[in-house]
Amino acid sequence: MVKVLIVEDEMPSARKLNALIGIIAPEFEVVEILDSVQETVQFLNNNKVDLIFLDIHLADGNSFTIFEQIQVETPIIFTTAFNQYAIDAFQQVSVDYLLKPIEKERLEQAIGKYKKIHLNSQASTVVDYQQINQIISQSLNKPEYQERFMVHFRDKIKTIKVDDIASFYAENKSVFITTFDGHSYDLPNTLEQLEEKLNPKYFFRANRKCIVQIKAVKDAVVYSKNKLKLNIEPPLPFDAIISAEKSPKFKQWLSK
Repeated sequence: MVKVLIVEDEMPSARKLNALIGIIAPEFEVVEILDSVQETVQFLNNNKVDLIFLDIHLADGNSFTIFEQIQVETPIIFTTAFNQYAIDAFQQVSVDYLLKPIEKERLEQAIGKYKKIHLNSQASTVVDYQQINQIISQSLNKPEYQERFMVHFRDKIKTIKVDDIASFYAENKSVFITTFDGHSYDLPNTLEQLEEKLNPKYFFRANRKCIVQIKAVKDAVVYSKNKLKLNIEPPLPFDAIISAEKSPKFKQWLSK
């Protein structure tokens, strides 16, 4: 019998996880459900389990403070609502995780990984949880950019992925999206607001009237007095001119 500890401060989530474990791995026994760092430290000081499902945010703080107080060698499957950057961090250190809301298929995979590594192998797996905490903290400091925009199209609402957007431009006191297939949609945002939401690796504020996507820039020609005129595809309803002051920054962006 595999003894399991669930550490989760949202009781509905804990009950769901408990039920799914019972279905997927009936040989697993959930011996306790805890909701805080303090309770977990006390429990692990006096009890031994084979597997821990550990939420990151607990009732009394970050669960990684557990590892500052006691030595934990028990395999852990993290449960998290963190963004994609943090998930990448978990993958880098080879620790499994479950993204909330937990799906049955994903839980099966995590349990299968645990069985393969810890039940069918004599090799021990040592995990540096302090390293994980450091990587996650660094990851969470990265800005999170918008991945899609919601637009109104006739009597419908649709979403457009950022990868499909060639440019944003302002005209007649309105702001529009232009997609690579040549369609345009209006947005209730200013270009200043959009600039904060877009990844500067892929989008550049050419001037006060437009923001361009790097894949939409076919080339740039010297205009007058060191200005640049961009050839954008699909084209904008006006010339996209970059000032002489901004040209060096644009060239640097384009060459990355």
